[in-house]
Amino acid sequence: MDFALFMERYGYRLLVLIFGAAILGIILAPFVMTFWAFSSSGIAAAIIAVLVLAVGIALMIVPKFWDFADKMRRTHVIEDWSEEKQR
Repeated sequence: MDFALFMERYGYRLLVLIFGAAILGIILAPFVMTFWAFSSSGIAAAIIAVLVLAVGIALMIVPKFWDFADKMRRTHVIEDWSEEKQR
């Protein structure tokens, strides 16, 4: 069997297997690091796992917060009530 026929027959299965393994590895990495930290009392691994989790959460939440703030500025009039209005 030549390579082209092999890839035609099994290429998509191999591609799904490779990407599935990569995605599964990315998802399971914090859990493996946490298990390693608690099983060997490795404080460095626990700190790294918490930092990775914090950075991931920040990268998900911060853009949504700024997008919400921009939408509010465009759609609502925000008045500064700390200064008295001058006529």
